[in-house]
Amino acid sequence: MSSSVPRRTVRWPGHALPAEDADGDVGVALHAHPANNFDSLRLLAAGMVLCSHQFALTGRPEPRVLGLMKLGTFGVLVFFVISGYLVAQSWDRDPHPLRFAAKRLLRIWPGLAVVTCVAAWLLGPLVTDASLRDYFHSPVTWDYFAQLVFAVRLHLPGVFEHSPYPAVNGSLWTIPIEVQWYGALLLAGVCGWLRPHMRFFLLALVLLYASYLYLIYDVQHNPNARFLAPDFGIEYGSFFCYGALLYLFQGTWFRHPLRLFLGLIMLAGVLLACHQGYAGLYMVLPFVVIRVGTWSTPVLRRFGRYGDFSYGMYIYAFMIQQWLTWLMGPGHPYWLGLLASMLCTLVCAVLSWHLVERPALNLKRRLPGATLPAGDIPDIWQEHVLSKDTLPPVRTGEQLVSPGNKDS
Repeated sequence: MSSSVPRRTVRWPGHALPAEDADGDVGVALHAHPANNFDSLRLLAAGMVLCSHQFALTGRPEPRVLGLMKLGTFGVLVFFVISGYLVAQSWDRDPHPLRFAAKRLLRIWPGLAVVTCVAAWLLGPLVTDASLRDYFHSPVTWDYFAQLVFAVRLHLPGVFEHSPYPAVNGSLWTIPIEVQWYGALLLAGVCGWLRPHMRFFLLALVLLYASYLYLIYDVQHNPNARFLAPDFGIEYGSFFCYGALLYLFQGTWFRHPLRLFLGLIMLAGVLLACHQGYAGLYMVLPFVVIRVGTWSTPVLRRFGRYGDFSYGMYIYAFMIQQWLTWLMGPGHPYWLGLLASMLCTLVCAVLSWHLVERPALNLKRRLPGATLPAGDIPDIWQEHVLSKDTLPPVRTGEQLVSPGNKDS
């Protein structure tokens, strides 16, 4: 098809289901699994965080990615990219502020609430060095529940105080950052900045923000952004924004993904030559994550057919690893501890999905004015995402074609 023919992205009337069958039978599609790789990527990211923490909690140096960051940080960046993409998609499908906020809360808060209660009321009393009376009378114990309003609380009295990292659940501190960026995207949506004619304005804002972070503030070399420093993790939001932009511009970049990738590689090379490797990674990583995620790879696309266990893995892994290290001692072989942690964490993640997260997501259908578009079918997974065969169509003359079927 000639590239000289003008094209424009058309918003789907009624938001066609990614899993919709050839006859458009929505009833059939409701129980289908999304044909993309995002479930496997989220599990991989959760696994990277778990593996990295297994080193740290046993006093071993954590592996680093490209000499820039720890493996766990890399996994968190993957999470933020995917989250930006999916949450922008959720707003696009149902741009209603209250329903959008309710959906985000139903996804994040129930699992967080349960893991907080398990830590404070079950694990803490089991492992604390304090007496049970002192434990339950300590204001630190009850202040731990501030996590339920997305505050960061890392400690319980007498719990894991002799660990190299004496936090009860050291992974939960990223959740408030995630929620803040949900709020930022909601604000952008209310202001109309997520509409198609405003996307270049939003692109300019994100470029200015990223330029400040990586070139002026210099997050790679600034001591305030190092591990456990006050600004550690300040750059996570930029990856969320990049993911959201990739959703807003997907009708454009899906036509020529290889050209864009090569351009990003060249730009990353220039930044690397200027000793800005983190900025170079920022140029490339989000695009690679979303491009691979929208593929439909035969094995990878089936990883989530029994549920989305990645969130449960993320919120339970650190706490379980601390507990197992407390039981086994820090001198046990790394691979033994890793295997035990993975098995126990997976059990908790499966229980969390089936007993907490999925029932909470089923409540989406009860929201006032809620419909059942693709990503908001509560009985499937966290969010449906677009497979490469179900991207928004583009208009070429009088014919609608899918960019995912082009030969570019």
